[in-house]
Amino acid sequence: MKKIICMSLLLISTCFLTSCWTVQKGQKSGIIVKVAKEGNLWGTYEGEMVLGGLENASGVSGRAFHFTLGQFNSDLVKQADFAMQNNKHVIITYHCDAYTLPWSGETKCFVSKIDIVPEK
Repeated sequence: MKKIICMSLLLISTCFLTSCWTVQKGQKSGIIVKVAKEGNLWGTYEGEMVLGGLENASGVSGRAFHFTLGQFNSDLVKQADFAMQNNKHVIITYHCDAYTLPWSGETKCFVSKIDIVPEK
């Protein structure tokens, strides 16, 4: 019985601790090229953004940044989808966790805000 209680406490504490250990946070600028719901068991909205070096998303000099938008079709998902469909330059605010749970997403980087850069 003690083993079951210890294992349960270990599992619960691991679940709580893994979702609050941020190792990186900041902002990135680029053009969103993918927004999709992915996952076999738990579906999360995933995105991909091409960082710098591209003019109107043409060419091959950019780097890709993969991120998770969350499990639900929220305003954040709608913003990312709008920016992708209209080829808008965006600035995203994100954080990356050291460890994530399987249902958290495909990546360890989570977007919390999307700002569309106004055109000149």
